[in-house]
Amino acid sequence: MIKIEDIKDPSFIKNLNNKELKQLAKDIRTFLIENISKTGGHLSSNLGIVELTIAMFYVFDPENDKFIYDVGHQSYVHKILTGRAKDFKTLRQFNGLSGYINKDESKYDIWESGHSSTSISAAAGMIVANKENANPSRAVVVIGDSSISNGIAFEGLNFLGSLKEENPIIIINDNKMGISKSVGAMTRVFSRMRGTKAWRRFKRICNIIFPKFITNWFHQIKRGLKGYLQSDNIFEDMGFDYYGPIDGNDIKSVIRNFERVKQSREPVVIHLITKKGCGYPYAEDDDIGNFHGVGPFCVENGKPLAKNDDGLTSYSQIVANKILDSRKKEDFFVITPAMKQGACLDLFASLYPKSFYDVGISEEHAAVMAAGIALSNKKVVLLMYSTFAQRAYDQFLNDIARRGLSVIIGIDRAGVVGEDGATHQGIYDVAMFNSMPNFTICMGRNGKECMGLFSYALKHNGPIVVRYPKGRSKYNTLDLNYEITNPTWDILRKGNKAIVISYGTILNRIEKTIEENNLDVCLINARFIRPIDEKMLLELFKMNKNILIIEECVNVGTLLANILDFASKESFNKKIKGYGISKDTIIPHGNIDVVLDNYGFSKADILKEIVDIYEN
Repeated sequence: MIKIEDIKDPSFIKNLNNKELKQLAKDIRTFLIENISKTGGHLSSNLGIVELTIAMFYVFDPENDKFIYDVGHQSYVHKILTGRAKDFKTLRQFNGLSGYINKDESKYDIWESGHSSTSISAAAGMIVANKENANPSRAVVVIGDSSISNGIAFEGLNFLGSLKEENPIIIINDNKMGISKSVGAMTRVFSRMRGTKAWRRFKRICNIIFPKFITNWFHQIKRGLKGYLQSDNIFEDMGFDYYGPIDGNDIKSVIRNFERVKQSREPVVIHLITKKGCGYPYAEDDDIGNFHGVGPFCVENGKPLAKNDDGLTSYSQIVANKILDSRKKEDFFVITPAMKQGACLDLFASLYPKSFYDVGISEEHAAVMAAGIALSNKKVVLLMYSTFAQRAYDQFLNDIARRGLSVIIGIDRAGVVGEDGATHQGIYDVAMFNSMPNFTICMGRNGKECMGLFSYALKHNGPIVVRYPKGRSKYNTLDLNYEITNPTWDILRKGNKAIVISYGTILNRIEKTIEENNLDVCLINARFIRPIDEKMLLELFKMNKNILIIEECVNVGTLLANILDFASKESFNKKIKGYGISKDTIIPHGNIDVVLDNYGFSKADILKEIVDIYEN
């Protein structure tokens, strides 16, 4: 049997028998647990998809067919089978193996995506583009039961279901989980489609006992009877031939059914039920989502190796604590799109179930629902990651900003996010919200200021964005009462040679650089990106010094633009320079501090920019 580390390409897999395939699955699970326990990464989703992935490579043609993974964080087995096991020691590290599909890594990586529900539409495009080829490639999509509930996925299904002459194969990896438990009406649909364990066992036995042509015949009879008597399968209603439910962790059954659908000449949905975390008891028993994405952990007990003994608390938890404390004093709703666990909202949801809604992977719906609550004169807090907020641009613009509705939007993971990489960077939201009418945008430099900004937001009339990074800060329960009453800035350091303006946690790097180099510059905390503190700016303009604006986001349409606009109106004639991330730069994965050091925000980079602004 080939060693996992020695796999060069997937060609070997077609020569394995059933016993060897089972051993391969076992070896891959052991490999994943051992390696992810050292590097961190997405554990549960990859443990659950082992047999499914092996069967895809066994039945279909990876040299010609296109394997399209929705989101892509469940592609570790795919990476192993395509020769990248040797690189797993660098998983999610700077210049190391990506935790997602990455076309730069392998010809077998077809569709790059860090956001859910796009795979079916991508497959549609590839099918249409390859229609006239003499040997057209087959599109095989793997999508989860949570991802398929998103509207984009249904738009793709609506289109593909009409292509009767094509054979797209959509594999639903149904593990009843997204990051945490799946929610919404689609979960009930899948529950009915799964049927009972006894029925699934009976189907499995029939598939074993009867030859292939008999099971195919039974399948056609079933379709005919259902079409005549009853129509309750959403996929068949949309024009797909539906196979399932099937035990997705039984490799023999998965291969058998993949071979059946491979022969089909119409759109196919094949429904596999898998166990998220399969093969590692601690992950199997996790119904919260702790093993969805993990840091390094102890294999023997499943506990994290990193100990939070430095007295710091994650910003997500700080914000959750602030919201919980505020809810004790006043009524408001909290909405999140599938980020209940990531946003640390479990306690809030248990204490205030009628005020909390996890709407699943549906950012656009979440934004419009928040607008509906605001139109009903109720307060609402909408929490989502920066990278996912981009998916609801039109809803933020037309349904919230245009009417100036009082929606509080907490933007988590703002700035450089680290190991999740290019598709998850939170560097675009400032420019996005700054392009819309009526929005207030703010970001604190630490946990205390973040809580103060949420206090301000809860009293603010109109749409407001409170940004906070992926990271940790000091947390003191006394700071829950800290209030910021006006959209003002702070002077952190006084100086005479130049003025440096920034916001957020990058201010800590800037301040340390100034202190260590004894720079005679004035440092401003512009915690309100919009509106800007015009009163303070006028005072700064009177100093008649050059100004440097440093932002941990793209360098277009942000605080720099707001200050330049005001400076032009006030005829300020000294140099104003912006320093941020070029809009043409794709920030890769890696430790946040390492990425910042390599992409222009090291202390040396910051020092150079500050010295340049007052010497030139």
